Amino acid sequence: MAENDAYTILIDGTWSLKDFYQLPHVFAQVYAFNCAFLLDEQARDPERLASAFSSYPWQGGYSAVNFYTSLSSQIPLNLRPKVKAIQYASPGYMELGLWVAAATAAAAIIKQVVESASLVHKLYSDIYKGLQERKLVGIEIKRKTLALQEEEITFLINSSIRLSEALGFKELGRLNELTSNPLATMKILLSYYRRIRTLAEYEQKGKAQFPEEASQRELDN
Repeated sequence: MAENDAYTILIDGTWSLKDFYQLPHVFAQVYAFNCAFLLDEQARDPERLASAFSSYPWQGGYSAVNFYTSLSSQIPLNLRPKVKAIQYASPGYMELGLWVAAATAAAAIIKQVVESASLVHKLYSDIYKGLQERKLVGIEIKRKTLALQEEEITFLINSSIRLSEALGFKELGRLNELTSNPLATMKILLSYYRRIRTLAEYEQKGKAQFPEEASQRELDN
């Protein structure tokens, strides 16, 4: 069983009130997504988890909101992120109580996007353009899946593989099992990337740093 521990996000520069909402909110969504794949079977409800990945139409923003809310609600209470300390200085930090393995897994993907931002963003844009050209963006998933053409399925599968590899996301097989739907898999991956991109932008601007291992501050305590 996973254990709750301290994880420190380093912060710097000038922050707005929006930053203090946006970064924790998006980080919590990414953390919940990672927990869905990393928690062992004893720590999650397989039926509820499968339902979260297969129940939403993914026609607009409400599906994403409900999806991440559902994932967050399935995190065991002792592993849900809690604020332990905040210091706003130059530099400052946010110390969170959470499952460090899920947080550092997110940090690794954030770093990968920071290091290859232009390439990953171009890939995202190309995939999104391909979805638009095939009229797969604003359509209800379950209804459309019944009429997917072979070319569309091939595009979705190949695009999911390419984006997963670009992100360093290693759970594509498990994601496919949970959705049983190549269009749902693609839209979930795109939504995950958009959240990773938001966090990567904080790193690129020097406003936040997400350690891939315990920070020196944690080691000193």
